[in-house]
Amino acid sequence: MRLNGVEIKVSLSDRQVARALEVLELGGNGQPRRIGFVEDTTVGVELPLFRQGVVLRVRQTEDEDDDATVKLRPCRRSQLAESWLGAEKGDGWKFRVEEDWAGPRRALAASCVADLPPRRIAAAWEGKEPVGRLFNAGQWRFLSDCAGMPITLDALTLLPAVEAARWEEVRVGDVEDVVVERWTIDELDFLELSIRKDTVEEAQEAQAELERGVRALELERDDEHASKTERVLAHLVGLKT
Repeated sequence: MRLNGVEIKVSLSDRQVARALEVLELGGNGQPRRIGFVEDTTVGVELPLFRQGVVLRVRQTEDEDDDATVKLRPCRRSQLAESWLGAEKGDGWKFRVEEDWAGPRRALAASCVADLPPRRIAAAWEGKEPVGRLFNAGQWRFLSDCAGMPITLDALTLLPAVEAARWEEVRVGDVEDVVVERWTIDELDFLELSIRKDTVEEAQEAQAELERGVRALELERDDEHASKTERVLAHLVGLKT
């Protein structure tokens, strides 16, 4: 089974954010981003896509192309169609299979990512573009082939934006290549530290080093229960309904 890499994450509790920014010496506001999630907001059904392991996300990043991601997480190896197991890129999309690690939790994630034209996401937030226009033909095919459930994209809802900031090449203890991302919406405030490694063996050592660095800074992690994405989605759906 192919594996393009491992992403290791450590999330910090909201009451630790200000101190973490200080001890990690993250001056300024980082690279601004706006993140949007797409969900089925049918009354009486709680996060039906997320509960079935489907995450649909769009992202605006300052000085970079906008993009959209279709992610299956947790993904079963057996649900990936044979045509996708060897796929890496196609007409306007790229495909990756990674493991996501957060503390003791492990999950396989398969992602199909595509760039978007300028203002496509903004137009969808303004109600001028249907949700289906946020995803290209390759991403539609990936969902159809591998999601394991029928999904009508234009029947979904683009939820309100999450404001975010990103810092790269941050040093945490002995780990020098950490990416730090902050998400804020209303009273929710998250800081996530992440690193990527090519192999499971490299990731095991890197995870131990990163967690040692976090403990040495006396920062309190907050990723033992609900994930950051789940908590944000639940909040955003509550705002929308």
